Amino acid sequence: MVRSVSRREAVLEDWLLLFYLFSVAGWVWEVLLTALATGQWVNRGMLRGPWLPVYGAGGMLMAALLRSRRNRWTVPFLAALAGGGVEYATALALELRFRQRWWDYTGLPGSLQGRVCLASLLGFALAGWVLAWLTPRLDRRLKRLNGGIRTAVCRSVSLIFALDWSLSLLWPNAGTGITCPLYFAALCARQG
Repeated sequence: MVRSVSRREAVLEDWLLLFYLFSVAGWVWEVLLTALATGQWVNRGMLRGPWLPVYGAGGMLMAALLRSRRNRWTVPFLAALAGGGVEYATALALELRFRQRWWDYTGLPGSLQGRVCLASLLGFALAGWVLAWLTPRLDRRLKRLNGGIRTAVCRSVSLIFALDWSLSLLWPNAGTGITCPLYFAALCARQG
């Protein structure tokens, strides 16, 4: 017997799947940037899997904020504010929990305690324009998915994500090219 999915469950599943898509897209972005900069493939982020929840959270916050905004000039401002806020809060939380930094913008123009900088805010502004265009299209595609398939994919990915998150709280993905202990953060920032 196939259980029908309520509208509320379908909306939650759509948002969770968007979160995972944004998280994976952020991981791909970071891995490619690092590979281009260093010539090495590095699994970026605290988790072991191919996702960076900071991008998922930032993307979801931007999507929620931009859903009702059609003025193309408020989009980059709100996106920079949302993305910068999520990035700053995430950096601070990781530092407090693990005493390490997964990124450090110290020395870059507009750096705020090495947690955000002008370049990252500009990136978030550009991402806001992209997400304002992309999110409604992704949302429509997700709504077309068969309810049973969407539920199975959402539950499976959520279980894997929760396991990764739980293990990473105990043993975070860290090390050379990934993190820098707080007491060496200024040195790591100079090394690039």
